[in-house]
Amino acid sequence: MSIKFNVKKQKYDLAGNGVLKFYAKAQSSGVVNFNSICETISDRSTVTKGDVMAVLEGCIFAMKTALNNGNIVRLGDFGSFQVGIKSEGTLTEKEFSASKIKSAHINFRPGAALTNMLDNLSYQKVSTPEV
Repeated sequence: MSIKFNVKKQKYDLAGNGVLKFYAKAQSSGVVNFNSICETISDRSTVTKGDVMAVLEGCIFAMKTALNNGNIVRLGDFGSFQVGIKSEGTLTEKEFSASKIKSAHINFRPGAALTNMLDNLSYQKVSTPEV
């Protein structure tokens, strides 16, 4: 399989001269849901789909607890997860309070197994969808 992409013209110019260039945009080939992932794992192991689902649900619960406590969650070659935040800026540190924090998100940093997978991708150009 290969990663499908199309080409889109857009302005992406930090210098501000307004030049339009063509850039590749990855196109998904569909969606793989939680249920399908659990079936695939079950097919490759000696545990049932229900067992896989229970373990993954338990992992999510444990991750939520750890992240809520301010920990980084490292899952080996899968990768690591950490809470990140976005805030308004202030001119001085003294002016800053928690009310300046606007949102939180989860940062994911893929581990070696996923990062190395990127080295072997192939690409296939597809036509740009009509608007």
